[in-house]
Amino acid sequence: MRKPKTDSRPRPASRRRPEESAVPEGEANAPRGPATRAAGTGRSGSKKPNPPRQRGPQLDAPPSDTQFRDRDGKTHTFPESSLKRIAARILTERNKKWRYRPFGFPIFSDSGNEQELHFDFYVYDNMDSIFKLILLLPRESREVWDRVGRFKQQYPMYHYELWTPDHLAKVTGPNGKLGW
Repeated sequence: MRKPKTDSRPRPASRRRPEESAVPEGEANAPRGPATRAAGTGRSGSKKPNPPRQRGPQLDAPPSDTQFRDRDGKTHTFPESSLKRIAARILTERNKKWRYRPFGFPIFSDSGNEQELHFDFYVYDNMDSIFKLILLLPRESREVWDRVGRFKQQYPMYHYELWTPDHLAKVTGPNGKLGW
């Protein structure tokens, strides 16, 4: 047996009967813009607006027409991405041999489906072999960590780093070090 409803809150407008109208007679034809809704009674006026989303640290990116030279002498400009410009500046200033290659590593899911994981920068050691793979991300997500975990299982010989704005802020900070 169900208990009778004892909630004293008014029913939502979509479930009210015509005789339970929440609008008083004098206000039936009054305009209802954003200002009157917020100032009036009811749920819309009592709801607080969402706080602004916290953004990552403000990074000092090079201008969009800045040119960077990779280990082969090829010049790159990254007008579409400030993260790529910052990463290229860091690698160049620290005298790392790097390449920017849009090359995807095929990774396979547990069900056998093939996906690709694209790293942004390939850093080379003094023997000209790949030393570190760098993936630039505006923010981390579960999907990215899932792909990176599969990559780590299927390609254990490669070392990688995920560079987010927070990581870039630490590296470019006063005591910032790459650690390699």
